[in-house]
Amino acid sequence: MATITPPATLVPAAGATAPAPEADHESLPRRMSLQHELFGAWCALIFTVLTIVGFLGLSRFYHPVAGNVPDRVLAGFYASHRFGVELGMSIFALATVFLAIYTIELSIALWRREGTTPLFAIGQLLGGFAVVMLIFISCCLWIGAAYRAGQAGSDVTAALNDTSWFGFLVGWVMLSLQMACAGVIVIRSHAHSRHPLAPRWVGWATILGAIVLATANGCAFTKGGTFGWNGVLGYYLPMAIWGVWLDGMAFLLRADVKRRIAAAETQYRA
Repeated sequence: MATITPPATLVPAAGATAPAPEADHESLPRRMSLQHELFGAWCALIFTVLTIVGFLGLSRFYHPVAGNVPDRVLAGFYASHRFGVELGMSIFALATVFLAIYTIELSIALWRREGTTPLFAIGQLLGGFAVVMLIFISCCLWIGAAYRAGQAGSDVTAALNDTSWFGFLVGWVMLSLQMACAGVIVIRSHAHSRHPLAPRWVGWATILGAIVLATANGCAFTKGGTFGWNGVLGYYLPMAIWGVWLDGMAFLLRADVKRRIAAAETQYRA
């Protein structure tokens, strides 16, 4: 019976040793990949900085105009701050690029820990992508509200403003999905992973935060007050939860990537 012989170039001659692999050639892609992952982890901080500058600063949404003011007052705000809103929301829209990259990196880290059936890692990715798109669309609508403020009817400006806020805040369900999926993996990965991404309590706090985010839905039922889009529970609390979770997880993610980079360098020098 005929046998298949491997190519001679792959079989070392008798008494000879196989050539050593080219360590530099093999390690370069891995080191480059880790550097890309570290950049992805830093993208959360870039997003936060751009959000502070564009959304909270230039657009003056650190204290939004309440939904119960007359339409002409709201239109007056957009007319008097037209350039600031247009520029600020353009920066905020740009920031979603970095949020998307960070979301992908977080999904990779979670996928690595969840295993061969990454249900919750993909759930986190889809929730995060939905958040990215909701922010981007809301930015476009806010720019639209400012673009013709004082020219179009004040009711048009109010309608664009209202729709923007509903997309931004009622979209809490997608952020909640993202956070809950991440929290589940963080908790369950402690049972089998030598290097969990975060302490177990972070996972439980993430799930709790995902539940509390429901207060953001209050803007759908009230035009002002505590649950309005300028209220403590309707706006400031959800924003605080999102910011703390986003940058807290990014900090832990950067630490994890740096650990893997150090391990790769040690292995390379060995």
